[in-house]
Amino acid sequence: MSAQISPSLRSAMERLKNGGAVNGMLLGWRRQTLLNLLPHENFRAEKLLQAVHDAQDHFGSGGDRYVETFWFGYDTCHALVVFRGACVLIILHTRTEEADFLRRAAQTFLDDSQILIDALLNPSAVDGDETQLISDEDTGPHYTNLITRLI
Repeated sequence: MSAQISPSLRSAMERLKNGGAVNGMLLGWRRQTLLNLLPHENFRAEKLLQAVHDAQDHFGSGGDRYVETFWFGYDTCHALVVFRGACVLIILHTRTEEADFLRRAAQTFLDDSQILIDALLNPSAVDGDETQLISDEDTGPHYTNLITRLI
């Protein structure tokens, strides 16, 4: 299933990447990189992911607060970091005025992509079958055709 889900997740990130003046994106799960669309090498992306997790641990170490969003402003590029559960999305962008729009888009992306990320990380043995069991209390179990899209 992960071979079928990864292109869907990547295409969703590509669409989000085209939503503004975005230079690059990184999707991570815990401290691991899932998709790297940054204009940097993989080892630099991993260092960035570790740094934002360390920052979240540092600022959340007070006990009663949980940091969901970071925004770092630099001269020519800005970094927006959005956490949702175990996932993190890092967006590099150039326009300051797009920070709120990109934050809302990133939160929506992370909410919508949780099913894709779960299927990517935990593939099941029945993925790719032609039918799926649907159980309904009123009508009982029955099967339906599953139409998959092969990429």
